[in-house]
Amino acid sequence: MDNIGRKRGHIGSALDQEQNQSCFDSIRLKHRSLPNVSLEQIVLDTQFFDKTTTAPFFVSSMTGGPSESERINRHLAEACNELRIAMGVGSQRISIQDGETFGLNWSVRHAIGNLPLFANFGAVNLPHLKAVEELGRILDPIEADALILHLNPMQEVFQSNGDTDWRNIIGHISEVCEWSPVPVVVKEVGFGLDLDSSKELVAAGVKILDVAGTGGTRFADIEIELNTNIGEILSTNDVFNNWGYTTAECLINISRALPSTTCWASGGVRNGLDVAKSMCLGASAVGIAGRLLRPATESTDAVLTVMKQFKSELRITCFGLGVQAVGDLNTTHILDGTRVD
Repeated sequence: MDNIGRKRGHIGSALDQEQNQSCFDSIRLKHRSLPNVSLEQIVLDTQFFDKTTTAPFFVSSMTGGPSESERINRHLAEACNELRIAMGVGSQRISIQDGETFGLNWSVRHAIGNLPLFANFGAVNLPHLKAVEELGRILDPIEADALILHLNPMQEVFQSNGDTDWRNIIGHISEVCEWSPVPVVVKEVGFGLDLDSSKELVAAGVKILDVAGTGGTRFADIEIELNTNIGEILSTNDVFNNWGYTTAECLINISRALPSTTCWASGGVRNGLDVAKSMCLGASAVGIAGRLLRPATESTDAVLTVMKQFKSELRITCFGLGVQAVGDLNTTHILDGTRVD
């Protein structure tokens, strides 16, 4: 299966997935009977790289391969423009390897306006570049405000002909950080960032860690489904179902060991309440993907509906906590006795 066919399979399989029970369900927040704030005056505005958005959540990277992704990314970008929300695009590897952008070019920048927009490339593909400067071919067309490098070893291992040589990937990431004209973000792809890797990434110059824990789109399951030879390496398809760390576990571990490191949260975020819980656990911003994919296949208005619900739910959560601004959310708002470790 070629890259385009596999990306089409990703979209279809992701749409068919049912979300597992979320780690956020075990986290309870403190209710305030006298909140002492006005619901309408609660501040959700958030800074992304010196640009102001109207919420601390952003569209997390989804798809960047087949022609279908052009429509999906256009709907997402148009909705972000209207509500002033940040956005990350899907993998742009095909832009470099095959010269095909499928909408991940000036058109997505035009659709989103001057709002924060993040480029995306697989860390394991860095050794295949002729020179690190080739990444300019994905940064420049979308006038990217940041570069996301994604880590997906447990996706690649189940993929037919996946990239399973991860030796010295951290060295290549360090080279990118030294060269990059924009901040570098590193994002896991659904298994969570562990503490040891997080320390290596920060030492290499990575500015932001997107923990991307379990609970969201299960890319390993997608690759297993698409791999016709999977029976040669797995006895059953569910052997590794419990592999990885939840988003909550990642946030807790990293915030305790690396308190000055900026973390974004993604993975299993279903609503505005989950956004608030992520921020209480230490995230400065929160990525949303799965809840937006189906609406994005339909229309800009469908995406807007979900985004507005997220904003409303987040505002109501702040109101119920008696919090004037999302930037004030922290661990003190977690109910005593709630298990967060």
